[in-house]
Amino acid sequence: MNKKIKNIALILCISFIYSSCETVDFGDVNDNPNGPTAAVTSQLLTGAEITVATVVTHMQGILYTQQLTEGQYPGWSRYTTLTANYNDYFTGSIQNLNRIIELNEAEATKDAAGAYGSNNNQIAVATIVRTFILQFMTDRWGGLPWTEGFQGIDNPQPKFDTQEELYTIMFTDIDYALSLIDASELNPVGDVIFDGDMDKWTLFANSLKMTMAMRISHVNPSLAQTKFEEVIASGDFISTNAQNIEYVYGSVDADDSPWADRWKTREDYILSVTMMESLRSELDPRLFKYAEPARDSIYPTPAFPGGADAAYVGAPNGEVNGNVPDYSFPPAFITYTVDTPTPIYTAAQMKFAMAEAAANGWNVGGSTAAVLFAEGITASMEAWGVDALDIAAYVATHPYTGINDIAYEKWVALYLNGPESWAEWRRFDYPVLVPSANAADPRIPVRDAYDSSVQDNNPDNYQAIITAQGADDLYTKLWWDVN
Repeated sequence: MNKKIKNIALILCISFIYSSCETVDFGDVNDNPNGPTAAVTSQLLTGAEITVATVVTHMQGILYTQQLTEGQYPGWSRYTTLTANYNDYFTGSIQNLNRIIELNEAEATKDAAGAYGSNNNQIAVATIVRTFILQFMTDRWGGLPWTEGFQGIDNPQPKFDTQEELYTIMFTDIDYALSLIDASELNPVGDVIFDGDMDKWTLFANSLKMTMAMRISHVNPSLAQTKFEEVIASGDFISTNAQNIEYVYGSVDADDSPWADRWKTREDYILSVTMMESLRSELDPRLFKYAEPARDSIYPTPAFPGGADAAYVGAPNGEVNGNVPDYSFPPAFITYTVDTPTPIYTAAQMKFAMAEAAANGWNVGGSTAAVLFAEGITASMEAWGVDALDIAAYVATHPYTGINDIAYEKWVALYLNGPESWAEWRRFDYPVLVPSANAADPRIPVRDAYDSSVQDNNPDNYQAIITAQGADDLYTKLWWDVN
């Protein structure tokens, strides 16, 4: 009986405390007096823009297209990653960008948001960055939950938009962003890519638009031509290396280069034999710029005069290349310097895109495929510091003869730009790459499969997108990949 009385008393006591806690106002005891009380768009923008650096330095495409391979721990170079999760992009950078747009559009918040730059310029930059990240995502997975996404508990199982629908959305968004940009208005605060320079954001948007147009040129040539020629007509596109768009890093660990981070304690990545031997066989002087001499071996049959390339050695793709000093590393100014900028869009990329467009019969401003092709090679080599006489000699012996020439030179010029090199290789199906013999499935992947959580948490819409685009594996081609 005493035990029962004690238990009843305890329950009554807990109930009293709980009911009291529900009605007590604790004031601001849990508020951080030094923290923001509302979303600050400048902070959201900075956080989202960092994702651009992680995108352009993503290793997957670099390894799939055999520019680099791995040392003693092969993974992507053996195609062992069977599924990938896109949630971090949705809940991180894209959510931040959506919030910037919302705060600058809503009547109740746009005035406060305007303290961090004009509303329109903030919306434009957020939209451009969001489109850039979305293209990276859809070119990995295909269809994604987009128009019904970002609603939280109001719609926890959104439908997927197909990749074709996503590209339509991206073109609409990028054109809208371009229409909003006004360089005479206040620049966005927190812009770590261009420090608020809206002219450069126009250049970024047009570079993205040209890239998207070429991506769909085999599956929707009419739309691709229209969008590409809109950029040409604007006259606002990258034509020289001085206009190259780069991500510039800081000198502290929080904002330094991902490449330098990879080399702080390990040496996991080495030149692929595919890239190395392609450069060697073509007597391409970029060989000496793309790689460091191997420390512990030499190549037995050098091709350059005087055996100048003997110390440059590529590693087999997907093998356990345990003694990494036997092979060439990427250039030290990238791997061991914390603030070497990473190219996002370059003159070489745009020249090759224009060369392809000219070959398609599109308006490129009066030039020809052959001239633009040579200019693309020259721009790539100049950006890497190749001597002018070496450039002239290479260009003279590598004239334009057809689309495969553009595909090959673009693959070389996109060295270390994983997302673009992988996407363009899938679109061209050239150069011919031999899959790693050490892979369980010796086929180079052409997409990422969805993480298992998608099927578990959104089964009906998962099944709908798989029915629309094909089997959920690494080898189902995306909508624009029709070659």
